[in-house]
Amino acid sequence: MLLVGTVVLCLTGCGKETQTADFSGVTSVCELATLKCYYHNVAKAETEASGIFAKWLKTGYKKIWTEYSGIIEYGIDISQVTVSEPDKNGVVTVTMPDAQVLNVDVDEDSLGTPLTDTGFLTSVTTEEKTTTLAGAQETMEQQAKENTEMLSQAKARAKTLIEEYIKNVGESIGEEYTVEWKDAEPGMTESEKK
Repeated sequence: MLLVGTVVLCLTGCGKETQTADFSGVTSVCELATLKCYYHNVAKAETEASGIFAKWLKTGYKKIWTEYSGIIEYGIDISQVTVSEPDKNGVVTVTMPDAQVLNVDVDEDSLGTPLTDTGFLTSVTTEEKTTTLAGAQETMEQQAKENTEMLSQAKARAKTLIEEYIKNVGESIGEEYTVEWKDAEPGMTESEKK
């Protein structure tokens, strides 16, 4: 009798071990979801001739033309993404912000010598060349931020990859998860998201 009681007691402690979902890899998934766009841009500036001899000698006239390439990265601010634990129905809530421009880089190797045209006794300074390039970059970055098509593609890509990741995590522990999406408010803190 004692032996039967011991065996029953031991076997009742044996059961299916429940595993919990670990979504810690969502940060890496967000990094993979970054959308890179290559662009070619022209930086140009022109100063009209001025002074007494402007009409004949083009004194003060300057024109700069520089072509270059670069990369714009669109993606999701990882610090604004939260993934909830699955509820009893297997629903995982993901809070995610809109996509944004993460980075705008100039390909330094693509920068050539600027083409310049100047009037008599006039030259283009290094500072003017730098200012022209910086202005073109600011314009390019602003255009990238206003490109709603690329921003929506970046968010859709992130959603697809995050959803696949969550479903794969579920499958790996024998669960089936569905994803529910919530938009993060810009500048939300971690405590406000919960």
